[in-house]
Amino acid sequence: MSEEKAKVAEILRRAIKGEEDGYKFYNLLAQKTTNPDAKRKLENLRDDEKRHRETLIEIYHKEIGPEVGELPDKGIGALAQVFRKGHLEERKTEMEFIDLAIEAELAATDYYHEQRDAVDDEAWKKVFDQLATEEHTHFELLQAERDAISGNYYWFGYDSGSPLEH
Repeated sequence: MSEEKAKVAEILRRAIKGEEDGYKFYNLLAQKTTNPDAKRKLENLRDDEKRHRETLIEIYHKEIGPEVGELPDKGIGALAQVFRKGHLEERKTEMEFIDLAIEAELAATDYYHEQRDAVDDEAWKKVFDQLATEEHTHFELLQAERDAISGNYYWFGYDSGSPLEH
């Protein structure tokens, strides 16, 4: 296996582990919530993490080899830290969970940007760009939820009027 291919294999294994952590996180939150709208949104995020994992495994099989092998203990970003230290249950408020999810999605975005810069092959750069874009979309969705929950949502609203009211 070439050095570049070995580097990409490790990047993909760590990303797969990160998606597994994300799946567990969103699944746990979906189980905890009693709000049907929040539950649906969390399940959608959970299902996206599962889809990302499956996509990464497909890419691995196609480009690297048939066996992914053992995944690293550490995934990507904030969720890896929380799962490793067992601190997930310490978070009690909706805002704490949203903040953690935002941090995790931003860390995943940063991870893919960093890995894009770590490889030379243009095809891999495109793959990592696409993954970064998807993770950043999750970040934006969660940030909008956080803003709406905290009452800081002003979509072009500079006064007390409703969005698009004028």
